[in-house]
Amino acid sequence: MPNESHAQGVKRAKPYQNAKSTLPPTPPAQEEELGKTSVPDNETKEELETLRHALEEEKARSKEYSDRLKYLQADFENSVKRLRREADESARIGNEQMILKTIEVAENLERALEVGEKMAEDSELTAGVEMISKQLNEILRQEGLEVIPAEGRQFDPTLHEALAQKETLDKPDGTIVKELRRGYKLKGRVLRASKVEVARKPTS
Repeated sequence: MPNESHAQGVKRAKPYQNAKSTLPPTPPAQEEELGKTSVPDNETKEELETLRHALEEEKARSKEYSDRLKYLQADFENSVKRLRREADESARIGNEQMILKTIEVAENLERALEVGEKMAEDSELTAGVEMISKQLNEILRQEGLEVIPAEGRQFDPTLHEALAQKETLDKPDGTIVKELRRGYKLKGRVLRASKVEVARKPTS
């Protein structure tokens, strides 16, 4: 009997083994719907193309704004630099004008001392003027003022201004024979050129 029940169990299992093959086929309508979802229609393609164009336009607009911002930033930085240069230049010119006026005072004090020496005056007033003159010249030196060498030097148009010429055989042609007015440099720049008389070979 066990063999008979076993056989019946085997017979009962056969329908389940063939269940896959007995499933009803997919209706054509469902296959068509599946096909529609996997392949975009023309309307969907147009929408995607529109979105793509919109994205490209936004990218181009964003790049344009970024370029404008960079340009404005560079222009602003250049403006700041230009204003700083102008401020520095204005301060430099103002400082040079003040130094020139102070030089005139220092030179007047030196002339007063020269007159006192010629008159052989040796007084407390003369000593006081001499002390002030030394202090003023020291202040100018600390500010970067230096005298331009002239007499006995070769004429240099960047440092000297020739007001007269002197024919002579004692000095080489172009040698400065006399300083008519002292010249100065301020921090390496010519503040006031020396006015000089220059040697020249005789024409005859």
